[in-house]
Amino acid sequence: MKLQRKWLAVPGFLGLAAASAMLSAYAGASSSEGNAPVQPIAFPHPVHAGTLKMNCVYCHFSATKSPDPGLPSGSTCMGCHTVIATTKPEIQKLAGFWNRRQPVPWVRIHKLPEYVHFPHMRHVNAGVTCQTCHGDVQNMNRVYQASSLNMGWCINCHVGRSNPPLKARYDCATCHY
Repeated sequence: MKLQRKWLAVPGFLGLAAASAMLSAYAGASSSEGNAPVQPIAFPHPVHAGTLKMNCVYCHFSATKSPDPGLPSGSTCMGCHTVIATTKPEIQKLAGFWNRRQPVPWVRIHKLPEYVHFPHMRHVNAGVTCQTCHGDVQNMNRVYQASSLNMGWCINCHVGRSNPPLKARYDCATCHY
């Protein structure tokens, strides 16, 4: 009789574990919202995206054609900065990487768990703006993870509860493949 009772506890424990995992995913327990690591160069998004009105895709060149948005190569930056603002300390740091033929060692800000796939090109090509997930970078003095990017946050867009209302597939295989 006691052995049978022990085995009855197993499904209860598994149910509790599954409920905890789902609650964690929806509640953002593992979210890195607010993450703002120090970058090797203090890139001024307000100047580039705000004042100069540069499109995000100018620097994040593969956002419309790849799962990864890409980071600008040194030649993209130095195309302008060989003649513009060359005396500014941050531009001199940039030029140092360029002269040493090294990429700028940017520190990743937005990070999803390994078991989640976020194809940027599908979202950008569907009309989802970069600001929907990344916040209003043209007014940020320091770029940080503006959204929780947890499962519940994503599903709100996929079922049309976002502003503006967006709607997409929301079966598990959409993001977990």
